[in-house]
Amino acid sequence: MRYRVWAASLVAGAVVAAAGAPAAAASFEPEGTVHRADRVATFALARAGTRLVAAGERGRILLSDDQGATWKLAATPTYHTLTSLAFSDAKTGFATGHQGVLIRTEDGGVTWKQAAVDIKGKERPALFAVNVRGDRGVAVGSFGTFLESRDGGRTWSPRPVGPADFDRHLTGIAPVGPGRMILAGEAGTLLATRDDGATWRLLKSPYEGSFFGALGVANGSVIVYGMRGNAWRTTDGGESWKRIDLGAYAGALQGASDSGDGTVFLYGADGLVAVSRDGGATFARQPVASRVTVAALVRTVLGLVVASPSGLRLIP
Repeated sequence: MRYRVWAASLVAGAVVAAAGAPAAAASFEPEGTVHRADRVATFALARAGTRLVAAGERGRILLSDDQGATWKLAATPTYHTLTSLAFSDAKTGFATGHQGVLIRTEDGGVTWKQAAVDIKGKERPALFAVNVRGDRGVAVGSFGTFLESRDGGRTWSPRPVGPADFDRHLTGIAPVGPGRMILAGEAGTLLATRDDGATWRLLKSPYEGSFFGALGVANGSVIVYGMRGNAWRTTDGGESWKRIDLGAYAGALQGASDSGDGTVFLYGADGLVAVSRDGGATFARQPVASRVTVAALVRTVLGLVVASPSGLRLIP
């Protein structure tokens, strides 16, 4: 399997680690208790109604029903590292990971099952992002992997997107509006659809470095982010882009989240947390004192729940 060396980032780590792990045994069951959630490497956070869900190393998924104060372990069918989470409603959610892992829950994250993914061959790509809206689902991953579902995420099939022989890693999915999405990836890759994924076109990118993810904001704008503090915003579906000013920050941006009330977060290496109060147009930096790499973040009534390679933590 081929390798490409990206920046020192969580997405890059997920790519290069995906090849060597053995296939999960059918009888595998994770440990029943996580005694120190602050020591479990976690890379994704999501809301399932009022519940918080976190995912990370060794296939672990953790649940909190008290806004991040305490966590319990869910039942998952894998020990491969999980890289993303997405919930389409309070009960139905999806997680992606190494070795083609794409798992599904129908009970708010308590139990998970591997979805039916039609990938041929022994080498299974790492999957970095998933989005399901109604019956239509999209998941993306390493070396141009693009999976789609037409039954609400129960079954998935691959198909090519992009130019001929396209093999760039795809890392982010940003819904723009009904039937519209933007994908982001390696080497400044940006792809857009206006027909719910039936066709895709390559967008002119404002940046030649790699994007590590994408966020569709409630106001219809899209933010893409990646290497060397690069974050860009579009308000016209990707026809034009404006760079987001993060001052002197030049680290790897790991994620972004939308609180739904006009507050948008960007975060990444060296403890970066940047907050926007105007739907992502401008940001003010509010770094985490410990300088931990912030992989995912959710705001709760207790404070900020932060996921990182060193574990989950609640910052009042």
